[in-house]
Amino acid sequence: MDFSLFCACGPAGYAQLKSSVDTCANQGRSYAFSPCQLPAGCQPAQTQVGFWRDSQGAYLLYFRPAIRYDGPDARLRDFFSRGDIQCFPSFTALTDCLQGLDTALYPEASPTSALFRQIKGGLQQQVLGQGAAVEAVAFKLWSHISKRDPLRPLSLIFYGPTGVGKSELGKAIAPVLNRCLEAERYQLVWTELNTFTQAHSAYRLTGAPPGYVGYDDPPVLEAVRRCPYTVFMFDELDKAHPEVLKVFMSILDEGRCTARQEDKRGSRELDFRRCIFLFTTNTDLSEQGQRKLGFAAPEEGDAAPLEGLSSGTGPLAQRLFQADESARLALTRSGVLREIAGRFSGLIGFQSLDQQGRAAVTAKQIAALGREYGLDITQVSPAIAQALTPQDALSLRSSVPMLEGLLTPVFLSHSALSGSGRALQLTGTPEHLLLLPA
Repeated sequence: MDFSLFCACGPAGYAQLKSSVDTCANQGRSYAFSPCQLPAGCQPAQTQVGFWRDSQGAYLLYFRPAIRYDGPDARLRDFFSRGDIQCFPSFTALTDCLQGLDTALYPEASPTSALFRQIKGGLQQQVLGQGAAVEAVAFKLWSHISKRDPLRPLSLIFYGPTGVGKSELGKAIAPVLNRCLEAERYQLVWTELNTFTQAHSAYRLTGAPPGYVGYDDPPVLEAVRRCPYTVFMFDELDKAHPEVLKVFMSILDEGRCTARQEDKRGSRELDFRRCIFLFTTNTDLSEQGQRKLGFAAPEEGDAAPLEGLSSGTGPLAQRLFQADESARLALTRSGVLREIAGRFSGLIGFQSLDQQGRAAVTAKQIAALGREYGLDITQVSPAIAQALTPQDALSLRSSVPMLEGLLTPVFLSHSALSGSGRALQLTGTPEHLLLLPA
């Protein structure tokens, strides 16, 4: 855990944190994270960070052991000089204090760090339990969209276990960027690479030659002609034929490629320099990862994402470079050519979710299911979310049918009695679920 994540949770993250702190306080215990990585300049570099709500409703933040800060940032120096136990009259006062440290933790994002934090906050609301991955993606996005005349597109590989938010984060990027930039600029084009298992399937990207089957079919990459700001999402990279990867070599390096057919102006050039290319894979790209891309049978067990993405004490850009290079080496060990592996802008590891993170995703799934029934469920009791989160499910996706079976009678009963349009909370017990006004 990185202390910086507490300073940039976003509204949804802080709401979940408060709920967890209150639940623990009601049980007579604190809510603690150990070990927690502290900003550069802190001694020790790691400590336990805990939260507590006392009987008077005040919120306490504590560090064990106490911290000495010798760094240059005045805000961090003032914060850690207050002692190892800090008391706040309300949770809002606590979060206001933490948010005030956010820009101090990301000096390389100044002076436009507000956009960086806005992108990161928007992504954190959509993807739970992946603070390090969201931070890395937000920084890469901020760097790319800040360029006036980019030479090549942004290209990222999301790797890690199945069902931890890789595709969810990819789907969130276009709408989050559009909100942050206050313009409907980006569009999403989704492609499943598990249908690109033959060498000739590479033609479906740029177009088949004249006389070949599929010549008249619109290629995937020609979407850039309609929108130069396209987010291309390629799911399951490990299922694609190696020839498919070679198509991306000039695109990722030069930002251009030649289409098989001319456009209305007679040009065959496709310009991707302002695009974003996202690839997902369940392949283990940690230093121990050995599974080959493309044709090897999947191994049992989840992939372990690269550790240390946000646990270093150096600047964020330097930490991301170190993580990228380690994953690139793993990518070459998996069978990808070195000249291809070196062309990706970043390789982002996703962690397996702990039980708290899985429960937060369950609460989000419940809210989404409620919307299908016309219900606005804004709160889910943490105890209910924990109880409805399977311990041994293959992934959180596989638990959705179970949630639907349990909650459909509750949702239908509430809709029949009171209709929709009100904010609701799901509470009660697993045996007797209740929908009440929030």
